[in-house]
Amino acid sequence: MGADFLVTMLPDGPAVESVMSGPQGALTTLRSGAVWLQMSSVGVDWASRLGELVANNGVVYVDAPVSGSVGPAETGDLLVLASGPDDVQAQVAPVLDAMSRRTMWLGASGAGSKAKLVLNNWLVGLVESMAETLHFSEALELDPQLIVELLDEAPIGSPYAVAKARQMLAGEYSPSFALKHALKDADLALAAANAVGTDLMVTRSFIEAWRRAVSNGLGERDISVVYTNNPE
Repeated sequence: MGADFLVTMLPDGPAVESVMSGPQGALTTLRSGAVWLQMSSVGVDWASRLGELVANNGVVYVDAPVSGSVGPAETGDLLVLASGPDDVQAQVAPVLDAMSRRTMWLGASGAGSKAKLVLNNWLVGLVESMAETLHFSEALELDPQLIVELLDEAPIGSPYAVAKARQMLAGEYSPSFALKHALKDADLALAAANAVGTDLMVTRSFIEAWRRAVSNGLGERDISVVYTNNPE
């Protein structure tokens, strides 16, 4: 009892709630005035729902998902998308600095989860576009390795997309960001967009193919495995 900080970084909202709530939940280990750094990617609705868990017990809730996967986590290079009370920023800085290269404070609690959805929606579209680009180059009888080298040199290229393309062509799908988690985030983005009357047409165009890939047993592999899920 009496912990000053608690960090959660779990697969989804239900997993976080199950760990935190109940008579044996992690919230019972926190003193009044302690800070809960909720760093899982849970989406807009779950970010709000989790915040309600501490509404009446004196615990400060900071919604702070991260951008970055296994490699940046291991080297302390994550980007923290933090949101919560202004007066807690200095208090949590040492904890966040230990795991990140930068913390960006985005406003009231919940803004971090919104930003994470926007970034991950960009990411899944980039990966799908890269897989499509490689298939297109192959159909035109171009060496896809050459296309990757061109993208690596061209100003239109993306280091992340190039890295994923090289994984695709090498058939190396050890997970740094598992497809099942990417699909979860894409579904959360679509739900959030629908709630505010916005249509994510690109994401919507490939989401069913990604669901089939997960149902076909590819969910534990890296997101780059969508390259093997050629709709043709």
